[in-house]
Amino acid sequence: MRTLRITVIFLLFFSSLIKAQSNLSRNISLNIEQQKLSAVLAMIEEKGGFRFSYNSNILPVDSLISIHENNLNIAETLDKILNHRFEYRQSGNFVIIRYAPLELVLLVNESVGNPELYTITGQVVDKQTNKPIQDASIYERNLLVSEISDGNGYFSMRLKNITQPISLTVSKENYKSTVTHFLAEVNITNKKENPGERFISGNLGDIENTWLGNALVTAQQKIQSINIGGFISKAPFQFSLIPSLNSHGSLSGQVVNKFSLNVIGAYSAGVDGGEIGFVFNIDKSNVQYFQFAGAFNLVGGDVRGAQIAGLFNYVIGDVRAAQIALAYNRVGKSFEGFQLGGIYNRVNEDVKGIQLSLGLNAIGGTLKGFQTGALNLVSKDTKGVQIGVGGNVVSGRTSGIQIGGIANINKESSGVNLATLTNFTGQTASGLQIGAINYAKNLKGAQIGILNVSNENDGYSIGLINIALKGYHKFSFSTNESTNFNVAYKGGSKRLYNMLMFGTNKKSAEKIYTGGLGFGKEMKLFKSVSLNPEISSQYVYQGSWDYLNLLNKFELPINIRINKWLAVQGGPSVNVYYTKQNTKIGEFGLLQEKHKDFSFNDPRYTGWLGWNVGLVIL
Repeated sequence: MRTLRITVIFLLFFSSLIKAQSNLSRNISLNIEQQKLSAVLAMIEEKGGFRFSYNSNILPVDSLISIHENNLNIAETLDKILNHRFEYRQSGNFVIIRYAPLELVLLVNESVGNPELYTITGQVVDKQTNKPIQDASIYERNLLVSEISDGNGYFSMRLKNITQPISLTVSKENYKSTVTHFLAEVNITNKKENPGERFISGNLGDIENTWLGNALVTAQQKIQSINIGGFISKAPFQFSLIPSLNSHGSLSGQVVNKFSLNVIGAYSAGVDGGEIGFVFNIDKSNVQYFQFAGAFNLVGGDVRGAQIAGLFNYVIGDVRAAQIALAYNRVGKSFEGFQLGGIYNRVNEDVKGIQLSLGLNAIGGTLKGFQTGALNLVSKDTKGVQIGVGGNVVSGRTSGIQIGGIANINKESSGVNLATLTNFTGQTASGLQIGAINYAKNLKGAQIGILNVSNENDGYSIGLINIALKGYHKFSFSTNESTNFNVAYKGGSKRLYNMLMFGTNKKSAEKIYTGGLGFGKEMKLFKSVSLNPEISSQYVYQGSWDYLNLLNKFELPINIRINKWLAVQGGPSVNVYYTKQNTKIGEFGLLQEKHKDFSFNDPRYTGWLGWNVGLVIL
């Protein structure tokens, strides 16, 4: 190997390197007495025109600070209020505060080579104790080459195709980072794409804490994440066989790739283009545009674009994408787009879009869109359409449409609830409930079913049996021109109550039985007097079930209340009777023989004017 004449200048940069940067070198004045550190940092942000990023679990944000300084730069100000136990790095409009009470030193043993191949060997030691430091990260951010120091602090690094001055960064948890520059006689050219370095805020270790991430991410990659944190580089391409064998080595978790091709699987910082993993993809920050995996995708940040997996997609952040998995999709925050899961879809926050599954859809926030599955669960509100083959359960308010094969359950409803069996609203239902059994604590809308139950009814209940526990429920006992004994239950509200009616005439020569449904409305005329227009239809049994006999009535009784629990009623009625039955008493039945006030062209119809009087138990 030809030795190139090299002048090596070792420049050890601790916080002094950062202080030279624009935001941190800006001078400010502070006159503060006994204020919380969080408030002081907010003041510095406002004066400096940038944002801090820090771990509030490590930084004592509730501690009280007093500082009186004029024309001091921001880095020096932070040193004073944080007692020199932190380091500060600028990335874009962020100033990152990192806990680093200790200092390290890079000792270079050898640096030889040429632009095609350059080798650096050295040791990382503690500045105070001179003891070797194990598991320190040494990396060249432009070439995306890294090493980790061994148990004695030693490392050896090989650099190829050098076109820029070499800058080695050494990082270790709880130590201030150090940058060493090597100025060599190399042909410096303009790179088509400089990966540079940028900072990503947030807890980037979440993906490594999942059981799959913990199992598949290598120990070296985890060490790099701990040491380097949110400082991320970019690269145009990554090729990977498995997470430990890839084109970026142990630094792969700190690199965002334009395109990544993974034969089995890979661990990356993120994707800004496309990623294909024939088995799996693991990314600790954001993914956008396209991601495909034969088995699963595991993403610690947000997803934008299309995400497809043979088994499942698991995203810790937000998703604005089309997400498809044969088994399940899980989103840690909100979702907006199209989601198809064969068995299960789970979104911890809001959904704005479409969710489809053959099994369960679970939403931790609000649904604004459409979802269908065997069972749909929503922790807050729905403002769209839900179709549950089994049912829909909403812990908050529904204001859209719910269709449940068995049941719809919600706290409040102002939309439409359709269920084969039951609709249950725990509080106020101001929309429409249609089901065999409907329940609402406070009904302000409408119920249509066989059994409608409410605690308070200020709406409309239409069904066979309507029960308002604190609403309108009365029993009436009466007689009329056709049947000498009649009983009816009236339940619902004054606006519209339902009547379940039975009647009989037990005279041996005129024995008939009636039963049917009706509706009425109470219109108050005076304090104790009301007019109750009622319409009903009853089946008339005259000795045979083989014929259809219907007695239709419109009645206009006046109710006079006698006391709190009793009233008398009476009034006229208009009757229309339809029958196909022939009897010995008459050509078309008993009621035709008794009543012939007016007739129709069709002899099966007979009409007359009648009356009704009786008692009402309130």
